[in-house]
Amino acid sequence: MTKEKELLLSEFIKLAKKGYVKGVNNITNSVGLTFESQLGKKPDSDYLPDYNGIELKCTTRFSRYPISLFSKSFDGPNDFEMNRLLKTYGKKDIQFEGKFQLFGVVRTRRLTLINSNYFKLEVSREDKKIYLLIYDKNKNIIEKISYVNFYSLKKRILAKLTNLCFVCASKKKEYGNLFFRYYKISIYRIKSFEKFLCLLEDGKISINLCGRVARSGERIGRQQNKNMVFKIPRYYISELFDKKFEFDYDKYIARNKKCFNNHIFKKTTLPD
Repeated sequence: MTKEKELLLSEFIKLAKKGYVKGVNNITNSVGLTFESQLGKKPDSDYLPDYNGIELKCTTRFSRYPISLFSKSFDGPNDFEMNRLLKTYGKKDIQFEGKFQLFGVVRTRRLTLINSNYFKLEVSREDKKIYLLIYDKNKNIIEKISYVNFYSLKKRILAKLTNLCFVCASKKKEYGNLFFRYYKISIYRIKSFEKFLCLLEDGKISINLCGRVARSGERIGRQQNKNMVFKIPRYYISELFDKKFEFDYDKYIARNKKCFNNHIFKKTTLPD
């Protein structure tokens, strides 16, 4: 194990020993933000991995939410392609005039209705591009022009996801606040870009088209576009990544407690 991974494991064990810690907020992504906060890391949307070359992903024990892998803008045909899609297929924001929303899950294997149109992905091996296909209400294709190049996508994946840390936590809510207890850490390494494409073709990896308007904070009222967010359900992680290491703090404590109890039992009931 590298020094960076050893350091991360050491920090995880310190956090696991604390038991439940208060979440930084009460929204869906609090488990990840709280973990990063405990590591002394501020929230960001950096192009590079979160922690010493390792991308951090967190989930709660019974969560069914897919894992967000990374966000990516369109490569073409325009420099600001998401803005064109928003103005053409988005719906007007009810609160902020002149702003639009376009949000929904898009896959390769079925059409998804978003606002008034159907959307689908297509992986073109010939063109080396991933296209966004858009259909009308009668499911007649309107356009197939928005795309991401294989080259830029591969570059993004290898920069962000070569080394992945996946952390699991228990969750509880008390007096209106979320609390998390981090109990398991796994270290993965990505298999290949080809495997990523295959999972995308099979519909196991999807994207969220994400064009929204900020509702709070310094950016309130401004367009807040993440373009495409690639996601994968947690039960497919082992298909995209090879597991290199895993440490379950609960099992470690239970095993050592059992050993300790057995030692006490033998010492007090059996003569030397």
